[in-house]
Amino acid sequence: MKKKNQLLIAAALSVALMGSLAGVTAFAANNNNQQSDTADTAATETAATVTASSGSSETVYVIANTDGSAKKVIVSQKYGSDDADAAQKARSSLTDAQNVKGDNCWQGDTNKALPVTTAITYTLDGQAISADDLAGRSGHVTIRFDYTNTQYETRTINGKSAKIYVPFAALTGTLLDSDRFTNVSVTNGKLVDDGDHTVVVGMAFPGLQESLALDSDTLALPAYVEISADVTDFALDTTLTVVTNSVFSDADEDALDDSALGDLSGDMDKLTDAMTQLMDGSGELYDGLNTLLSSSYELSDGVGKLTSGLQTLDSNSAQLNAGAETVFNTLLDTANTQLQANESLKEAGITIPTLTIANYADTLNGVIASLDPESVIAKAEQVALEKVTAAVRAQEDTVRAGVTQAVQQQVTAQVTDAVTAQVQAKVLAGVLEASGVTQKQYDALPEDSEVKAGIDAAVADQMQSDAVQQQITAAVAENVAAQMASDEVKALIDQNTEAQITLLIQQNMNSDEVRAQINAAAAQASEGAQQLLALRQQLDSYNTFYTGLRAYTAGVGEAKDGAVKLNGSMPELISGVKKLRDGSGELRDGLKELNDQAIQKIVDALDGDLGQVSDRLQAVLDVSRDYQGFTMNSDGGVKFIFRTEAVEAAE
Repeated sequence: MKKKNQLLIAAALSVALMGSLAGVTAFAANNNNQQSDTADTAATETAATVTASSGSSETVYVIANTDGSAKKVIVSQKYGSDDADAAQKARSSLTDAQNVKGDNCWQGDTNKALPVTTAITYTLDGQAISADDLAGRSGHVTIRFDYTNTQYETRTINGKSAKIYVPFAALTGTLLDSDRFTNVSVTNGKLVDDGDHTVVVGMAFPGLQESLALDSDTLALPAYVEISADVTDFALDTTLTVVTNSVFSDADEDALDDSALGDLSGDMDKLTDAMTQLMDGSGELYDGLNTLLSSSYELSDGVGKLTSGLQTLDSNSAQLNAGAETVFNTLLDTANTQLQANESLKEAGITIPTLTIANYADTLNGVIASLDPESVIAKAEQVALEKVTAAVRAQEDTVRAGVTQAVQQQVTAQVTDAVTAQVQAKVLAGVLEASGVTQKQYDALPEDSEVKAGIDAAVADQMQSDAVQQQITAAVAENVAAQMASDEVKALIDQNTEAQITLLIQQNMNSDEVRAQINAAAAQASEGAQQLLALRQQLDSYNTFYTGLRAYTAGVGEAKDGAVKLNGSMPELISGVKKLRDGSGELRDGLKELNDQAIQKIVDALDGDLGQVSDRLQAVLDVSRDYQGFTMNSDGGVKFIFRTEAVEAAE
């Protein structure tokens, strides 16, 4: 569940990044089965890196404590193939660097100070509290993310030295359980509520206020994100923060030229003129509302007539819907009967559940998708393999018997040769002893020696004797039985039996008969798919009419209910128009106040100082482009991914 929530947060940040930071690639899910914190980071908050033409890029993963302090910093480096020396130098800056996803991708740890740090603080009912102490508590909670930018360069602006910070944008997201968190609000962010959760996404630009030297009373650039909510049994899943300067690195410098500044000054004038026109228009609105009030009484009579007509029309809706549903069910009954009788589908082994109005589309789409040629052939081959395997396995005892016989014959031959040689040696020794000849003397006799011939003849006679043959036979039988009972020979029989079975399965699978069955199944499935496609199209055509009719009758019902409600609300409408007319006077006064206290204040603050703001903004863009990386020079940019620990509810 935690990983699912992390992916939901990542998806929300992706949307925010695409919407707010054009050109910055967002989070993507990645399955990495490495162990350790590195793997956990890569699996749950992987960021697709921004890669330039040469392909070099850098992503920094920060595993943080619940207070935002860094616990571990992991760097993922990707290098271009044209600068091996630079890649080696960058890789050497990492601890325990490991190759991942190809030769040019490396990942390791670092102790280098981060250019942007995050401090997370918590309050409960207005009192500061740690995350651990907050777990399981209830009340009004505030979670604040403060970002500190420490990466700056000193530049000369209008003859004076100024600190210009690398313009990092910090995007923070978290997922709040609606069962725990209610009345959620966020400062410097947006909320998305899906009923079960509230997705919170906040953005800040730490250091940008100082770099541009803007008066915070005139224009405040956020450097923090603050979440407030009522909480029950406090628990918080991990929070994810993306920090990048890509939005400024990719900015268009043409917006800062003299022509653009001249246009901006002109826009200031247009804004002033527009406010004047808006205030004039508020007076015309007041006059128009007086006219509307006089027409409201005529509208009330017309609404009454409309209500009566819609009530009559709505009374026929139930009969129309019932008739359309009957026709639809009749079409489905016919389709079910045809499908049950379809021989192509039967031969292909396809069973289709009974079609209903609610399930026909999903059911047919699922079956059609399963009938693509590759899937059908794969299924047919699997079915054939199961059948062939079962048939061959049924003959396993016969195969084993044949293998055992062959092994026993081989063992018998080997044992017979060995026993015969042993017995012959003993007989020779006995003949030599009786002849008074030593073995050494015998070995020295020439082959044509009469003595040797006599000894060999005596040995041959004894070897042919019944006693010696019985001895040999008994020894062979005893040794063969012992070897056949040994673990080695049993294992050999098992191995050869399995090899024979595997060979028989392969031979059967490659047979013409089995291949013909597989091809026939594929052809039948293709025919069935075409039939199902045609059926779905027919049903879709009627479903379009059916759903349109239901939408129409529902609309009539809603219109009727609305008309009834509107008719009953006409007295309130007339009263509301009166109040609206009176409120238009207040609007006119409010617009004047807005113009005096807000619009004119901004115009007066910036209109005479656009040059200085432009110089500082240019310096910000230059500093952003000069910032090449964290541990390596990367023309593809660098991105920082912060993941905090979750706060578990108390047991």
